[in-house]
Parts: sequence; structure tokens; C-alpha cells
Amino acid sequence: MNKRQSKLVRPSNKFVLDEGTQNGKIFSVEAREFDSIYHASGKRDALNIRVEFIKLNGDFVYLFFSPTITWSPKGKFMKMLHDLDKVPAMGEELDINSLVGMNVTATIENVERDNVVYSNIVRIQKRATSIPAKVSNEDDSEMMNQLFDVDDIDFEGM
Repeated sequence: MNKRQSKLVRPSNKFVLDEGTQNGKIFSVEAREFDSIYHASGKRDALNIRVEFIKLNGDFVYLFFSPTITWSPKGKFMKMLHDLDKVPAMGEELDINSLVGMNVTATIENVERDNVVYSNIVRIQKRATSIPAKVSNEDDSEMMNQLFDVDDIDFEGM
């Protein structure tokens, strides 16, 4: 920085995304222990999921989604597994590394704390894939030919 510089520019918070749904990709996943005032032990185990987004200007933004690991059907963890189509059968293991690279749609909500806006992921879902075009079959083609067979129309009587 130049010592004679009279103006400073405060950078914007580049980690803010527009609210609503955003397409991203799961960049990394780890099981992690967090401090918690809501658990008797003072700790909670969560799946810490880092999701990569690309802003319109090409900048990468990384946000985290960290649901508490609980197998309760009403918990965010199980809801997320359902949304990602990754619920293991009873007694089976979940390979958390299988989530890395998955294309997702994230629901983003922005909150303001101490005059700073932060983006939070409140839900992630497996991104819908495009529906492939239906392959025509002979029955469809024959039906279309019958519908549009102009040889059978009597134009003179019209």
C-alpha cells in the first residue's frame, strides 16, 4: 500500500449469492465435530459439505452446509440424504466420498449479522437432469401418418 494514498477501498463480501435456488457442485465432504449449545455434551457431529458455485462474473464461491448427523427421519441430515437420493438401507454404510462431485441445486438464504450479509445454504438437492427425448416407434409413426393422410380428404366437397 502506498503511504501517501488517501483513500481506501473496502472490498465487497464476495461470498454472497442471490437468494433462492443456485446450481452448484459438492466440492468436499467430511464428518466433523462442532461446538453446540444445544447438546448436553457441548458438541455435535455433523456432515460438513462444501459446495462450489460459480458467479456470473466467473468467481468461485464456496458455502458450507453442515447438518447434524442423526438418522431421525425428521432431521436435516436424513432429509438431505433423501434429496440427494443417497439414503442407505438399514445396516448399510454411507460412503460420504460418493457425494463429492455431485451436481446439486442449493436453496440460499441471506442473513445479516453486525451489518454484514452472509449467504447460507438451507437445503441441497440432487440437480435434476434433462429429460431425454422420446424415441419414436412404428406405432406412433403409423398413427401420425393416418392422422395426416391428405389423400383421403375430399377437397372438392368443401
